[in-house]
Amino acid sequence: MIVILSGITGAGKSYLKKHIINKLNFKNIVIVTTRAKRIGEVEGIDKHFVTEEQFEELKNSGKISVPFEFLGHKYAYYTEDLLSDENAVTELHYSTIDEFKKVAKGVVSIYIKPNVETAKKQLKLRCLPKTIELFRLKEIKEQIKEFENNTNIQKKFDYIIANDYTDESLNNAVELIKNIEERSYVRT
Repeated sequence: MIVILSGITGAGKSYLKKHIINKLNFKNIVIVTTRAKRIGEVEGIDKHFVTEEQFEELKNSGKISVPFEFLGHKYAYYTEDLLSDENAVTELHYSTIDEFKKVAKGVVSIYIKPNVETAKKQLKLRCLPKTIELFRLKEIKEQIKEFENNTNIQKKFDYIIANDYTDESLNNAVELIKNIEERSYVRT
């Protein structure tokens, strides 16, 4: 099973993912990107950082799948990770869910509905360049409106959960995934 966590910037995708990995022993599917590494990010843990040329080589050889661009950078996933039978978790923008599901096996998609003010505070903690921070703050507002008003986007998700960065939010997310995992192993 692959659990997709999706939501606006600052919703807590990484926050919840870390706890799912630790509490449920899920594998982290690490995205491949041409984006520069941010302070504190670790190669192979947070992302796989590659050059434009390396990205194109991986894409042309079929080693990566679900390529997309965001803020001028390229992203994709290692194909072998999407075809694995291991329980895994990753973060994904909702615009690529359909393509992801075409390649990956056993996908469960979860939208994280945040407290908007908390999401904005989390974004500001990233110490992004001011122009990018302003863009992302605007994006938060637009994406929330788009999600709330577009049932086609809402239908892409199997579950919608709330996150306010509390132990209760963490426990609810972990329990949901445990229950899904247990149901998927029940034989009839």
